[in-house]
Amino acid sequence: MSAPEPVLLRRGLAATERCAARLDRSLQRLRDLLPIDPAHLPALEPRQQDDIDAFLKRFEQLVLTLQDQVFVGLAIREGEDARELSRRDMTELMERLGAIPSAVDFRAFAIIRNRLAHLYPEEPERQAANLNAAYEATPRLLGTARQAVRRAAPARRR
Repeated sequence: MSAPEPVLLRRGLAATERCAARLDRSLQRLRDLLPIDPAHLPALEPRQQDDIDAFLKRFEQLVLTLQDQVFVGLAIREGEDARELSRRDMTELMERLGAIPSAVDFRAFAIIRNRLAHLYPEEPERQAANLNAAYEATPRLLGTARQAVRRAAPARRR
């Protein structure tokens, strides 16, 4: 076991719980607005735009926290050399360990996250498609985060 693993995993678990709680709040705030039609994007009020921005950032943060902290810390704890694993291999390992319900779903979350990282201010169809994809995936992402925290939680007792 690597010395940084317990700290990385503990921090990742705490960050995952915070990000998930915030993402869930954002999801609740946007229930009446999403999914959205691309034609409605230009007419959003500033408060709605801010709520969408917060939601998207929280989606991105949760995916990254799981990938970069929880998955890596858990892999190290399980005796794996995390530096040798591609993201795909890491995701499949997390599924085998029972930390996530589906590697396929998690790869889809990562693809959505990557799309969100790019701005398309002149392409409302693309913006709406990315936003709606994140909205539809969020309940599964939150479930995945809960499962990862449950699976990795014994690290907190160290």
